[in-house]
Amino acid sequence: MNFDQIQIEEEAYESVKAVLAAARRCQELHERAGLALPQRVQWLLGVAASPAATRTEVQPAARIPAPELSDRPKGAAPDWIAIPTKDATVTTVALAILRAAGEPIRSRDVTERVMNLLPNSTSGSVANAGTRLVAEGLVDRSDDGWLLLKPERAAVLQDGRLWGPQGIFVKQEVAAHRREAILHVLKHFPKGLQIVQTVEELKNCLWLHAPTNKDLVKMDMKALLDVQKVRRVGNTKKWQLAPPEKAE
Repeated sequence: MNFDQIQIEEEAYESVKAVLAAARRCQELHERAGLALPQRVQWLLGVAASPAATRTEVQPAARIPAPELSDRPKGAAPDWIAIPTKDATVTTVALAILRAAGEPIRSRDVTERVMNLLPNSTSGSVANAGTRLVAEGLVDRSDDGWLLLKPERAAVLQDGRLWGPQGIFVKQEVAAHRREAILHVLKHFPKGLQIVQTVEELKNCLWLHAPTNKDLVKMDMKALLDVQKVRRVGNTKKWQLAPPEKAE
């Protein structure tokens, strides 16, 4: 092996180290921002299995099984998440309605359907969502109504839930997925868990597809406390499910 070959191999190894360092920095920034880590970066860091790996490797069973939900929509991928429609944004719900229709829908009908699913929404918020979707090239508005141009960017509406890959949901919707996971985990620990323990349990849940760290889970617990879904265990640092009569 000559000197040139050795130098080339050294540069190759260094390039791999640089890529991994950049991926770890990317993960750190996404977690600090509360954003979902791009799937390709997850594959690179081994956070999630690549499609090729899932075809050849058997994933270990999660310690806590996935929540039992209604039947998955036809064509749903294993990594799809589901959030309650009430926790979705006007934009996400509007896109789901258009996907379900498969044809143009009159503007007033879009508004009516969105407001039926999200009672706190307004006609103005729906109109603003439509303007943004047109600007982003996701929707076309004409005399015929609203037409979805990119169905793959819209969630599937089924049985009071919105289903789809994590990437089509915004941060607050992904947080709703994680908060449901927290409640599900706490069901398995009646005596409660500390924040750090909760984070570790969540990281062992292969069915959870959301960024998870101590800061995010702290904010989630505060949000769940505000709606009386969880409570502190006495003067300890543990959290547990609130009694049924105090939950919404």
